[in-house]
Order: sequence, then structure tokens, then C-alpha cells
Amino acid sequence: MTAQVLAGVGEARLSAFRAAARAARMDPDDPWVGGYVDYEWTHLRPVLDVYGIDPAGKKVLEFGSNVGASGIVLAKLGAQVTGVDVDPAFVAVANANIALNGVESGARALHVPDTRAMPLDSDAFDLVIANSVLEYVPSALLVEVMTEIHRVMKPRGRMLVLGTASRIALREIHSHRWLVNYLPRFVDGIVGKDLQRGLSPFLLKRAIAGRFDVECKGEWLAAREAVHGSPGLPIRAVALAAGALDMAPGWLSPNIELMLRKV
Repeated sequence: MTAQVLAGVGEARLSAFRAAARAARMDPDDPWVGGYVDYEWTHLRPVLDVYGIDPAGKKVLEFGSNVGASGIVLAKLGAQVTGVDVDPAFVAVANANIALNGVESGARALHVPDTRAMPLDSDAFDLVIANSVLEYVPSALLVEVMTEIHRVMKPRGRMLVLGTASRIALREIHSHRWLVNYLPRFVDGIVGKDLQRGLSPFLLKRAIAGRFDVECKGEWLAAREAVHGSPGLPIRAVALAAGALDMAPGWLSPNIELMLRKV
């Protein structure tokens, strides 16, 4: 193609992405929409390196595709990515974003209304990435969802859980509300809306029991340093506390981060 034709294709794809974002009631200029791929390019790649994940040639499931940012990064690194999301509007934005970034041959997003029964083959994926999504899975469904994720993974496949708001945090990381994680659910009925809460590490531990082992206990601190530079005192305190308890620090951090291995 000539440069003029390529420029026209790029403009058409950008227009399609912006239209899909607006249709989903998103601002395409929001850094968490139009700029999310760039963010993950600088934040996700170092984490992958620390955990020893080489996406090249791997079949990857992006669980909870949102606007497709993590999957696009993985596709650019050579993975074959399938994203799933329960929201068809997010899927439309993700596929438009995939086209905008020119990785249609390496990535796709599917609408899956019920992730307890995904239209995917068993033992299909080398890697699953769940980036800032498990906190949105209804608590009553988490065990079934993790069972289904386990089904579609290859034997000894790995699952990276990261960016997941923890319910033990004093401040909920999405809404920035203090102490909301400690409010019982009946409070939602009193205030007339569902209050965003993090995922309970205790609930996640029950959901993975007998299905996944936790690996890479020491890499959490290295990942923080790779992304953010020299860790501050709170981050080091989490790592020290986890070490004293012989557990992965990602269980204790405001953002749950764990490397899981299928058993």
C-alpha cells in the first residue's frame, strides 16, 4: 500500500475506534480508553518480564478484555490472544482497538455473557491474564468462574492475576472511597446503589483451592521496582510481612497480584 492509502486506513480505524467508544459511553480521549494500550505497554511488559512470561507463540486468554489493552500488548509481543467480556459494548471497543493497533491477526475479543460457560475448547490456553477484572465477578459466582478458567487452560498453564482491587485495603482503589470495603452489603440497599468493593483475598483463596498453586512469591517486589522504581516503605512492609508469613505478597497488597499455576 502507498503511504496515502495507509494513512487513510489508519484514519478510518481511528474513527471506528472513537465511534465504538462513544457508543459504549466512553470518552475516546480518556487515558484509560484511548491511552490504555500505551499505559499497559509501559506497565504490563516489565511485570511479564519479572514473572518470566514470554508471550511469543503462546495462546493467551485475556479474561475481561475491557478495551483490549492487555491483549493488544500481548499480541504485539507475539501471542495469539482471545479476549472475553460480558459486556458487548466493551467487546466492540476492544475489537476496534485491536484493528486500530493493527494486530487483527493476533487478537480478537468475544462477547461471553456468562463466563461460567465460555465457548472455548478445554486445555486450550498457555496463559490467562486477568487484569483489574476479578473484583467485578459477583462473589457468589467466583468459584464457578475460576473452575471454568481452569478448564480452558492447558495442563500446568499459568494465570496472572494483577491490578485486582483487594477488599482488605482501607481505600477502594477504583472509587477511592475510604473504608467502603468494610461495609456490609446491606448498606447498598440503604444508599440505593451498589458500592464498588474489592475482591476478598479469602474468597479468592477458596476459589483457587485444588485448582491452582501460587508461584513466584519473591517476584512481587521486583515487579514493583521494575514498574515504579525503588519501592517505598509501605511496599517493603508488605513484602516483609508476607515473607514472615511465608506467603505471596500479592495476597496482602491493595492490588491483588498473583502468579497461579494450573494443577
